[in-house]
Amino acid sequence: MAERQGIDLAPIRTALRTGDTNAYERRQMLDRPPHILVTTPESLFILLTARRSREILGSASTLIVDEIHAVADDKRGAHLALSIERLERLVAEQGGALQRVGLSATVSPIDQVAQFLRPTSGTRSVQIVQVGHSRPMKLAVETMDDELGAVASQEMWG
Repeated sequence: MAERQGIDLAPIRTALRTGDTNAYERRQMLDRPPHILVTTPESLFILLTARRSREILGSASTLIVDEIHAVADDKRGAHLALSIERLERLVAEQGGALQRVGLSATVSPIDQVAQFLRPTSGTRSVQIVQVGHSRPMKLAVETMDDELGAVASQEMWG
């Protein structure tokens, strides 16, 4: 849309950082920091321990935890919560504020899981956006014109 209006936008850089990310891709991420970083809780912890990657993460503005229900109540989630607090502090030290977003299609109870992302310091509150989703349903009952026997005839199989 911007291109059609003659607006020149810089390309958005993305990176994926997991335990399987090779050394070349890790260097690329440090040399040309991405605008959007997709990572795992374990890789986030590692990134928070290295000086150069901490410098990059310090400019973060939004953290999105997808499938939050899968980590909110286990050891992995406790580990992630610690990393999120470290990230929050790092961003605050550089004068920013980190917006935390949790996503889940199946979370329940939503208010308890939402507290997982509530900052431990400060006065910010949690806002829950629950958008119920229902698809239009097409329901039909289809029956055969012929009566079914114990074994279907060749015509029925066809």
